[in-house]
Amino acid sequence: MAAKKYEVLLDSDTWEERVFKNKHSCINDWLRSKDSTGKSRRTLNAYSRTAARFFHEWFPDTHPSEVTVGDIEEYVLDLNDREVARNTKRRYVESLSSFYTWALFRPRFEDITGNPAKVVLEEIPKEKKPRPETATWENGKQIVKNIPDPRDKTAAVILAKTGVRIQEALNLKEEDLNNLEDGFIRFRDRKGGTTTVNPVDDETVQAVQRLRAISSSKSEYLFTSIRGGPIGKERLRREVRKAAVKAGVMDDVDEKRWHHKFTPHYYRTIFTSQMRNNGLPDHFTRYLRGDGDQEVMDLYTKIPRDQVRDEYLEIIKPLNLYARTDGGENQSSENTRSRRSRTRQETL
Repeated sequence: MAAKKYEVLLDSDTWEERVFKNKHSCINDWLRSKDSTGKSRRTLNAYSRTAARFFHEWFPDTHPSEVTVGDIEEYVLDLNDREVARNTKRRYVESLSSFYTWALFRPRFEDITGNPAKVVLEEIPKEKKPRPETATWENGKQIVKNIPDPRDKTAAVILAKTGVRIQEALNLKEEDLNNLEDGFIRFRDRKGGTTTVNPVDDETVQAVQRLRAISSSKSEYLFTSIRGGPIGKERLRREVRKAAVKAGVMDDVDEKRWHHKFTPHYYRTIFTSQMRNNGLPDHFTRYLRGDGDQEVMDLYTKIPRDQVRDEYLEIIKPLNLYARTDGGENQSSENTRSRRSRTRQETL
């Protein structure tokens, strides 16, 4: 593993967030620069591992300024011989291209005059898989209901109702819930270092409040491990898989066919489809997903949050976690409908 081979440049508590030192100082300068401007440690970890393998293993006698398009093509051919997936190959070349793009704008690297990786990158189209057969709201709902632990269940609820990435949900702290009663949750350190404030429905608010009521932890994190930090991603993936098997969504825990399994990330796919297919403006959806650029952020912030939440509430579906036993609707649905009605009356 890279953690054993390479010296650490920027350390972290977890292996996937450590940034590994390169033999070339210009690569290290690039990594430090990206760290100082808010690039996530997980992304920097991937960058540093790709750069280390490329310059330490494939081309140990080649300086970054001497790399040619032919070298990048040779690298890709070697990856191809090893049957590396197309999107993985593209991701590796993207890492190298990112370095060269950065270096070209730094006069101190005057010996770097081009971006050989960009030329090859344009020839590796991104492969888009069709939506998995199991990625449906009904499947996601049944899986949530079959997760026994309240902590894991609540995390799955947030994934389903917000479409955030798994680590973004698990990193939630108590301070991010200051506006929970108003129907909003803050997500920090999203892709690109952005922060978003996402609307949630009353069912989600109720799920979080119930978890907080039964929790005895003094940790700052909402989803706390026995060590006091946030629970790990693999735990939630494991619990979702178990619940998927119990709900009959997957045949068994060892399901290998991607279109027949269900992972926490599929909630993001389902959420995105739900929002876009029901007319939520694209810049709203991109903002809520946490993949919007500055233009998207600017467009979003010009719209009142309550208006965005009203549109969100018209689309998001219930999980029916707290359905009444007398056949009536659950209180969460009643509260949401009441709020929508009041908003319409005030508008009129």
